[in-house]
Amino acid sequence: MEIFDIDRGEIYSKGRCWCKVEARSLMCYWAVQELGLTATDLARRLVMTQPAVGYAVSRGEQITKKIDYRLTKRVIYFFMDVPTFL
Repeated sequence: MEIFDIDRGEIYSKGRCWCKVEARSLMCYWAVQELGLTATDLARRLVMTQPAVGYAVSRGEQITKKIDYRLTKRVIYFFMDVPTFL
C-alpha cells in the first residue's frame, strides 16, 4: 500500500509489525464503512476473527481521522487485485 510503503501481499500476511497493522486496519475500516462489507465476511476473507476485524475497523477509523486519508478508486483496485479479496 503506497501510504505505508508495503506490498499488497503483506496486508494479508500474519504479523504484528506496526506498518502491517495500520495498513490492515485502514483496509478493514474502508471495506466495512465505505464499501459495505460485513465484519464477518471480511474476517472470513482475511482469516481473522470477527472481533479482530472490529478492533481493526476502530483503529482504521482513528487513523483516517488523525491523518485524513481518503478512499480512492486507486486504493480500491490495490486491494481488489488480491485473489483472496475476490
